[in-house]
Amino acid sequence: MANWERLAEQSQLYTASDFEGAAYRLLREQVLYATDHGSRKPYDLVVKYLPQFRELLGQVGVSVVHNSALAYVVAIPNQNVGDKMRLSETRLALILRRLYDDKMHATEVLAGEAFIDLIELERAYKELLGRDLPDTTDLREQMDALKRYGIARREDVDGEQPFMIVIRPGIVDVLGETALLQLTAYADAAAEEDRDEAP
Repeated sequence: MANWERLAEQSQLYTASDFEGAAYRLLREQVLYATDHGSRKPYDLVVKYLPQFRELLGQVGVSVVHNSALAYVVAIPNQNVGDKMRLSETRLALILRRLYDDKMHATEVLAGEAFIDLIELERAYKELLGRDLPDTTDLREQMDALKRYGIARREDVDGEQPFMIVIRPGIVDVLGETALLQLTAYADAAAEEDRDEAP
């Protein structure tokens, strides 16, 4: 793309493929955390040329938000968030956003991340959804999907539980107020369909 080449010429430090690679990675991962392995260079590049990335990605309907305090950048598509997630992922994302907010209010976050064990997650499922927690295999798959949105990851632990859930600070941006409303409406509509189809 000519725009990346023009930026590369102006910078004299980066090539067009550096700019393209950083943009592609941001779009693919949705959130670039400076502290993640292999993310520092694309994160620094996006931050250094933030106005240009905002302008270029804005042309394809993507907003770019930078959180300097927690050192991450996030790409937020203007499309309906519910169109990208399965219902099971939507439910989990809504629960995790609620748990993240609770941890923030209780000041129980470390470097912007909230740590949730499966007992706490199971309790939230029952209280907020009136449902049982998915089995470990399904939960792993759902967590892998949410990791692609940059909002959570699994962390293996020693002990009785197979893993902990780490809710990442980008969840606040990826699942902002508009996205939360969209996801809630999507989850409600899907639940209504389930009730209608029940014998």
